Amino acid sequence: MVNVPIGPGWTPRAAAALARACEHYGGADAWRAIRVIRLVPTEIHGMIPWMKGFGRTFSMPSAFEIFPRDRRARFLDYPEHGCAGAYDDGSVRLERATGELLGESRDHRRTFHGPAKHRRWMPADALYFFGYALTHYHALPFTLGDARLIGSRTEGARSAPLDVLEVEFPAGLHTHCRRQRFYIDEAGRIVRHDYHAEVVGWPARGAHYWNAQRVVNGFPIAFERHVVARVGSTTLPFFVALHAAFRAAEVER
Repeated sequence: MVNVPIGPGWTPRAAAALARACEHYGGADAWRAIRVIRLVPTEIHGMIPWMKGFGRTFSMPSAFEIFPRDRRARFLDYPEHGCAGAYDDGSVRLERATGELLGESRDHRRTFHGPAKHRRWMPADALYFFGYALTHYHALPFTLGDARLIGSRTEGARSAPLDVLEVEFPAGLHTHCRRQRFYIDEAGRIVRHDYHAEVVGWPARGAHYWNAQRVVNGFPIAFERHVVARVGSTTLPFFVALHAAFRAAEVER
């Protein structure tokens, strides 16, 4: 029996896959005890960062502090040394270490409507994109049950089958898009995650691989996140949309 609540439409097989994933990621009680996850990045590259201005109009922070249950994150030394960025469930704020406010945007997603989503990113834009992405990724699989199950299937080799869950997240959740697809292996690991990064634009349909997962204080962390372009369920492995790697992680309970 799954140890987190589930939304409408969940079949017994899909619920069993979710339960297996929750167990692999430490269980619901351990998840509720997580206060903050700290990640130290080493690199980011790919078509999306290049296209959106990485290294020119925005930079990489020295560390991320992620509060996944609160849908909050802090970017340290961002957009420059001695400053910080704060993501808070859709709103963003930039400030100096002294507390001086440099900029603020509430419900920042609204600024990406229409042609504006094709703009080059400024620090607040990148803070929003990576802020919602990191808080959502590290809330999974425990918040997956909040979504409505659209469909499920099994694919892959008989020796290494994957449960594929397609879900629709609630309106108002800050994530890439409402409808997303998750690939869960026999151990319960999320190994692939398909979505459309709507704030980037129509072509940003990716297959996101959760690579180099290592257990940190009881919680598996993906130390490499590798996103390639996708057409339907077919991946284009030579077209790297985004690759991010981390050299250190802490999980504080």
